[in-house]
Amino acid sequence: MDAVRRDRPRVLLVEFTRPDPAAVALGRVLRDDGVEVVHAGPVDTVEQILRTAEQEDPDAIGVLGAAPPEDLEDALGDVRVFTAETAGEVVKQLAGGRSHTAEAPSDRTR
Repeated sequence: MDAVRRDRPRVLLVEFTRPDPAAVALGRVLRDDGVEVVHAGPVDTVEQILRTAEQEDPDAIGVLGAAPPEDLEDALGDVRVFTAETAGEVVKQLAGGRSHTAEAPSDRTR
């Protein structure tokens, strides 16, 4: 069976151990930059993150709330893990360095 090809990168956002209001805002910025966003909401364990990642097949996982566990990246293989502080760099790499990045405010009309 052929692998599914996506036109845009997919990011999974999780709020690890505690809710983080920045998750919704970050999700909007990522979406405005052409990234497909799956917001899983609050999760309490690394196992939950891994199961969700297995189901959603993301290119990267944004962990907000608490710092991601050190062994998370190793468990995910080649899926990138980022935090709110490192999101801008990851978006540039995933979206091909487009001019509208996570550091810029959204210019979309709602």
